[in-house]
Amino acid sequence: MQAPISVADLQTFDSTLGNDAAQAMIATAWARAQVVAPCLKQPDPDLDDTDIEILKDVVRSAILRWNDRGSGAIVSRNAGEYGETLNRADDKRALYRPGEIRDLQAVCGNVRKRGQASTISTIPHAHNDDAGVDPVHPFLLGDDDFTRYDEFGNKYQR
Repeated sequence: MQAPISVADLQTFDSTLGNDAAQAMIATAWARAQVVAPCLKQPDPDLDDTDIEILKDVVRSAILRWNDRGSGAIVSRNAGEYGETLNRADDKRALYRPGEIRDLQAVCGNVRKRGQASTISTIPHAHNDDAGVDPVHPFLLGDDDFTRYDEFGNKYQR
């Protein structure tokens, strides 16, 4: 599949972006998108119009953000005793943000789902494996006459 955006798509949002620079940025951004979402390497992936619009949005946003970074120089300005320093050099290693990576992977249908909530028991287990330690707290059982085992498997009556 070819990149879903063109130089004209980018210049609609930033008219200062030159043709050669835009072509190079599109090629780089599309190559990185294909690494993140391998289904985009296929010649004819099964994508509908919504998926293509999502692709265009993600790639366009990344390229425009990349272009806005500029040279990465630190700009400083002062007014009296107040000063401000702007560092425009975001993390240059990551073209796509985590949310954009999830969007690209969702287009391919290979999003890694997060696990569901779970608990880890911190109740000490009996040293004797066949001791009947009740996993339910006595207050939740509702009866006053019950037999329980201590942490060593010894039976006690309450």
